[in-house]
Amino acid sequence: MLDKLLSESLYNAVFSAVSENQVSELRLRAGKPIAYACMGEYYTIKDCIVTAEDIERAIGMATGHSVYATNDSIARGFLVCGAGYRLGICGEGVMKDGKLFTLKNVTSLCIRLPHEVKGCCEKLQDLLKNTANTLIISPPGLGKTTMLRECARILSQDKNVLVLDERGELIPVDEGKIAVETGDMCDVACNIPKITAYETLVRTMRPDVIITDEVFGAREVDAICDISRCGVVVFASLHARGINEVYASEIYRPLLQVMRYFVVLEEVGKVGAIYDRGQADA
Repeated sequence: MLDKLLSESLYNAVFSAVSENQVSELRLRAGKPIAYACMGEYYTIKDCIVTAEDIERAIGMATGHSVYATNDSIARGFLVCGAGYRLGICGEGVMKDGKLFTLKNVTSLCIRLPHEVKGCCEKLQDLLKNTANTLIISPPGLGKTTMLRECARILSQDKNVLVLDERGELIPVDEGKIAVETGDMCDVACNIPKITAYETLVRTMRPDVIITDEVFGAREVDAICDISRCGVVVFASLHARGINEVYASEIYRPLLQVMRYFVVLEEVGKVGAIYDRGQADA
């Protein structure tokens, strides 16, 4: 997919220096050198300057050259294409009736590359076997989504797993086909607002486990607490630097009462600590 999103010169500049499997993110800023993230570090290629045409090309390919058809997503600041490639978009907002209608004059793109890393949950084996509410915590870019993707693959081998993937990057669906490996018992709700999915799909799909990425806001926290009280197990992730930050937040503190396990990542793909609230309560 990247060879379509990027011009030949940009693609060759990056991937002659590093393998595509090692890159987690690309940054395209008009008039600036292209940058890429590898193992949590950013690198720039000084002699490879991104042009406005490069950005237009990437948006055109991501939208199938039908920007109008994807305008709702653009207004939310991102596009998803292919097997889970997500383009964060930064530009000039256009307002309509007091609401953000679309973006124009795009000046920056953040392209996140999906990866499957089998074995990245090795330290979570006991946790996955017990299958209790689990929260994966880390700052952005350390591999929460990749770890949740692997949790979904493992758990859906013998449990009904419902993945709530509002932005189409956790378990990407490409033209009606799940684009990554999952177990036989995995259902994916893609590009549906998570609050809507919580309110409807828990009843209609009857999952044993719900997996969702990047919990955000009080409404979602309330939904997770309600679902947990119904007996459905929740695996989720949260942007924070540790449990203390979760405790300090009035919005996210209730998660400490419903989650059993807390997995804190300290480096890319590296589990720094696993806390078991069950042991603390014993």
